[in-house]
Amino acid sequence: MAEIPGLPLDAPEVETDDAVEEPSPLRNLWASMSAVVTKELRWRMRGRRAYVVVTLYVALLGLLVFSVYQVSYDAATRQFAPNTGEPFQTDAVSGTASAVIGQAIFSVILVLQTLLTLLLAPALTSGAVSMEREKQTLELLITTPVSTLGLVLGKLASSLAYVVILVLASIPLMSLVFVFGGIAPEDVVRAYLMLFIVSFGVGSIGLFLSAWFKRTQIATAISLVIVFGISFIAPLVHGYVYISGVTFGDGQVERRPPPEPLVWFSAIAADIDLVCTAIPDSYTVTCGYSTTVVGQELDQQNPPRDVLWPRISLAFLILGVILTLATTQLISPSRRLRADRSIPPAQDHLFEPVT
Repeated sequence: MAEIPGLPLDAPEVETDDAVEEPSPLRNLWASMSAVVTKELRWRMRGRRAYVVVTLYVALLGLLVFSVYQVSYDAATRQFAPNTGEPFQTDAVSGTASAVIGQAIFSVILVLQTLLTLLLAPALTSGAVSMEREKQTLELLITTPVSTLGLVLGKLASSLAYVVILVLASIPLMSLVFVFGGIAPEDVVRAYLMLFIVSFGVGSIGLFLSAWFKRTQIATAISLVIVFGISFIAPLVHGYVYISGVTFGDGQVERRPPPEPLVWFSAIAADIDLVCTAIPDSYTVTCGYSTTVVGQELDQQNPPRDVLWPRISLAFLILGVILTLATTQLISPSRRLRADRSIPPAQDHLFEPVT
């Protein structure tokens, strides 16, 4: 062996390992997702727009909560003179009236957060892929070591960051319900769990359409129409079928139950069931609707709990998983769900040692 300058002849040979250990698919997925989320959040959260939007939203939500409190407080403290019947205000608020105020605040915040999620989630995700295609950078992202599934999940998570921040920003205002009473902590947990699942489901709709269409405007418009249809039109169709299915015969009223899947993707129907679960006294509006949808008889002495919203949450969760996997195929169908970063077999001969 020829002498190498600076290396003794009796020095032990250094063994080199030519095989590089490949990361596991799960580790590769996490690394890809983290890289995309970090890059996207740095672009989205820099500047004044992020905290200005959050500040204005919390301020408007606080103003709305104060208005609900004021109206409920005036109604709770209004009394009528026994002789003349003239109304007058008192300073004392009973425990029942205080609970009604807390329940009103809970219902208003829940409905407003749901409408916010249905509006912003598809609007924010419908440009995640199409904007990359418009900027002609999608092909560059595909050729990077980032896995396709990690790219899609990173785009979805970063696009929904605004929605998650706005939902979490309402927690201090939602905690006011515990001051007045009438709402249990598990009811608030149910509400926020449903909101996060709905944001994932409707966000995946916008992400799928962003990969399907080349223009962001078209993807945004179609995603909002679809979300509006499954959230509002489908429950109306369900109600129309229920009303039109009433038949009278032999002095009995028979009803043809409409298909329950019509409301499986309606977040508004989930809100109604959540209010029924948290406030069983409102059975005439909420619990009656939930039991009608699932085809049960309403027991006013023992109102139902958790009848409809778990089914709706599961439907949104399944929809989000299916559309997320379908988006990976639209972006890069040749790579499928493969996380292997190894060299393709057809090119192995290019890297064989020369003899």
